[in-house]
Amino acid sequence: TPEGRSSWVKPEAPIAPPFWGVREVAPSFDELFGFLDAFVVLRNRWGFSQGALSDEAFADLLREKAEPELARWRARFEEDGFLKPKALYGYFPCRAEGDALAVFDPENQDRELSRILFPRQASGRRLAISDFFSSGRDVVALQLITLGEGAAEQDRALYGAGDYRDYFLFHGLATELVEAGAEWIHARIRRELGIAAKDMKGRALFAQGYQGSRYSFGYPACPDLEGNAAILDLLDGGRIGVSLSESFQMDPEFSTSALVAAHTQARYFSA
Repeated sequence: TPEGRSSWVKPEAPIAPPFWGVREVAPSFDELFGFLDAFVVLRNRWGFSQGALSDEAFADLLREKAEPELARWRARFEEDGFLKPKALYGYFPCRAEGDALAVFDPENQDRELSRILFPRQASGRRLAISDFFSSGRDVVALQLITLGEGAAEQDRALYGAGDYRDYFLFHGLATELVEAGAEWIHARIRRELGIAAKDMKGRALFAQGYQGSRYSFGYPACPDLEGNAAILDLLDGGRIGVSLSESFQMDPEFSTSALVAAHTQARYFSA
């Protein structure tokens, strides 16, 4: 294996993409809410916890209070129209070069467009995300989704008006909805690459019950937010109104990007 590459990761033949380049798509509310992890919304974001309640009493609480609240917010989104999810995704030729991933122009596959550097684990399996790509020629999928400026404006308006209960509920739900949108695009990519047959349903899906992995900058395997710049540049994030702040945070809020590795051993890890 090339110097520095983890010997734990076995070489795999690259998968052919369905197309080269970038497409714009938009999930429907049904698609967005279909990928929403309601468990995380209700219990983690909204704080509906069982505590000392019996299983039966907690089930009643979820059915009578939590789930109707979620249904109310969904109805409000569809009625008010301030949530306008938009997404970009696409496939680029790439090649692993040590700890870096070289990304090439889909129309001129010898022209390097970007070089994304990843940290490598100092011990253990010594993984870097680049290990999940071939050192010959491979494909990387990139994705970006935003709930739009209207969602960020609504968030600020609720907070500014001192409507803290609605702000708390909206902020938690919007955070998970953009994650649901990211799962929706990732599922589309897996279908298009022909690896979706291994997908599980429900909570197993959120516990990586599928082949490959979706990596977002700022998380343990690639903690440096600067990587967002490469993804937004390659996808032309401005097309759907997404830009980066000086600290590489996405603007508007409730936007998230990722790169997808289809390798069967690709999993989350801490660098």
